This record gives sequence, C-alpha cells and structure tokens, in this order.
Amino acid sequence: VGLYRVFGLPSQVWNWNAMFEGKLKVGKRKETPKDREFFLMNEKQDDIQIHPDSEMMMVMSHEELLQTIQYREFVDSKGEFAIIKLPDGKMTVVNRQGEQVIEPGNYYDMKFLQGNILSYRPRRKTVCYYDLLARVVIDEDIHANDAPEVITINKWEFVEYNGLFRSRTYEYFALPFRPSQYDLWNYRYYLIYNFQRSTASGCQEWIYKEEDGGSMRMHKENSEKVCFLRGDHTHVYWLCADLYDSGIVVMDSHEDYYYVDSSLKKTYIGCNQPKTESENLMVAMPRLGKLVYEREVQRRKKQEEQELLLMQEKTEAGHVELYQAGKKWGVKVDGKVIVPPLYHSIAQPVGAYCAFEQIPRHWGVMTVKGKVIVDAKYEKVEIRDGGIAVVTDITGKTQTIHLK
Repeated sequence: VGLYRVFGLPSQVWNWNAMFEGKLKVGKRKETPKDREFFLMNEKQDDIQIHPDSEMMMVMSHEELLQTIQYREFVDSKGEFAIIKLPDGKMTVVNRQGEQVIEPGNYYDMKFLQGNILSYRPRRKTVCYYDLLARVVIDEDIHANDAPEVITINKWEFVEYNGLFRSRTYEYFALPFRPSQYDLWNYRYYLIYNFQRSTASGCQEWIYKEEDGGSMRMHKENSEKVCFLRGDHTHVYWLCADLYDSGIVVMDSHEDYYYVDSSLKKTYIGCNQPKTESENLMVAMPRLGKLVYEREVQRRKKQEEQELLLMQEKTEAGHVELYQAGKKWGVKVDGKVIVPPLYHSIAQPVGAYCAFEQIPRHWGVMTVKGKVIVDAKYEKVEIRDGGIAVVTDITGKTQTIHLK
C-alpha cells in the first residue's frame, strides 16, 4: 500500500535498534528506478500506469515467500549476496535467487570483504576466505595472513593472495607474478593470456584465411593462449581459434571444443578423442570456418545495404554537407564529421555516393560514410541515380560501373 516508500522494500536490511532509538532517519521518499528494479525481482518490466481498479501485479510467488521465511535472520547483505541464519542457527550465504552459495555451518564472524570475497571462521582461532563468484575456497584454517584483494588488470578481475594472482574461476589458475596490462589481451567478452609452459596444453590451434573463403588449417598442436570467458566463473579454457565473425573456439579441461559467439553462447563442435567423424577437428573446424565466414559475409552485406539506404535518405533530406579545412575537403552528416578533410575536392553527393578527387585529375567514388568503392584513377566521374557511375580515363575511354 505504499509503505515501502517509508520503510523500504521487503528485502531491505535495517538496523532496527538504531531506528527504534531514533538514531536512524526514516521518512517518505520518492521511488527511484533502482528501487523499482529491485522490487520487480531485478527483471526488466514495461512501464505500467497503476490505477485503483487495475489488475494486481505478482511480486513474489507463494513458493518464493516460503523460501524467504525459512530464514531466521538476515545478518548482512552486499551487492548480489546476503548472509543469513537458518532456523537451526547455522549461517550461510544466498544470492538474489535464494540459492545457497556456501554450505551452511556453525560459523563465527562471517562478513563480506571488497570484491565479493567472504571471510568467516569455522573455529574460534582460524579464518577462511571464499570467492563468492567462483564458489571456491581461497584459503582455509589459517591463523594469520593478509586478506585476499580483488584487483583489476585491463578491465578483468583477479584475486591477489599470498603472492599469487588467481583467476576468478572454480578451476584453478594462478600466476606467481602480477601480470601487466600488456600480458592480458581483453577482447570485451573474453580475455587471453599468453602462457608459455613446459607441459603441453593439448589444445590444437587453428587459423583461418579470409581471402580463401574462411578456410581453416591447423597452426600448432598445442595452444599457448589461456582463455577466460566473461561471466564464466567455472572453467579455464585454451584458445583454439578466432573466427571471421569475432567468435572464438575454445577447449575446456575435458578436451571438448566449443564455438563461442559474442553473446557467450557455447556450441559443442568436437573433441580430442572423437567417437564420430563429425567430432573430428579435421572435419569440424573447416566446416565451422566456412559456415561462419558465409554467415558473416551475408550479415555485413545486409548491414551495408541498410547503411547505404540510410545515407541516401539523409542526402535527400539535406543532412549531408561538404566542408573544407585548409585546402582539403571532407563530409559531415547531421553536423558530425564522417569523412575527415583528406581530399583535394569532393563533388556533391548523389544518393549514398559521392565522387572525390584524391589529387588533381584523379577521381574516384566513395560512399557518404567514406568507404572507397572506385579507386581514384579516372580523369572524370559522373554518378547517376540508381547507384551507377560513368568513369572516363585519361585516354577518353568511358565505362559504366554498378556501385551496389
């Protein structure tokens, strides 16, 4: 009935003693987008205008309510995790979905450290450190040691502890020295570390040839590139190949190979010990390379067609203008520089294309976005409607070029 605006959401953790003693200020406040997001179970919802006679909205199911009231006490919360006591007095940590992240126990002094690290004492005089993301014990039964510290190198998190730099994965991987940003290659949804060691990785390394239709060939019998996937706190992988669509092929600790696209969807393609011909990498990799290449070519072609159509509409609407800086010319679209001032001269755009003069009497054709379609080697260029250019070379010979 709106009291959550005064006292917070049902999941709000309060210092009740401080509130009742008047030390904690509570007052009606306006609902924030963050409150609404948490209130609706952290899921995206359409904006709905609520009226007195409108239908009710499900906030928590009966099963979820039963799961919530089984906790005797909320001890602390931070980010996506909360420390709770169960009815039998044991303590554990749950995530937002109510899943127990650590085995319940009679722990002492359980608390959150920075970076989703948990500290707790299974006995009075010992301490354990636990990575809540990887769900793995960092160290246990120690009497005195510095706490683990989460560090970020090249936008990727590692745990520094006891002279080692550990990955945030259940499968163990650590370095005895701090890697620099140049040791780690961040490709947004995956990270590569070039790890040269005496023992073989067992992961084949393949490369593709763009000029040969995405054909694949094996480059090395053992890859030296350790690979981590964004959000995957379980596995440590080895990089097998990077493909034409920015997807990659990785091998896990079971020597199974997966194609991983930019959305982090994993698709099994083969293994080192194939039981069928299709699982053999000598078959699977060339087939995958060709499939990915053809699919990406079609995607880029469709994207380019859409961009050309948009540029044509902007040209017709007068949103494309030529500008001069010094003695050179460039192109602006909607007032923003799209083509920097590089050219001796640029003709007025026709549709999505315009003729440009690289040096005197050397004309070519480019799109309004600056992609060169016809090299600047003609004495005269005339662009006509329908994406057709008529070019004339220094001998006076003319020819027609279809630009699309």
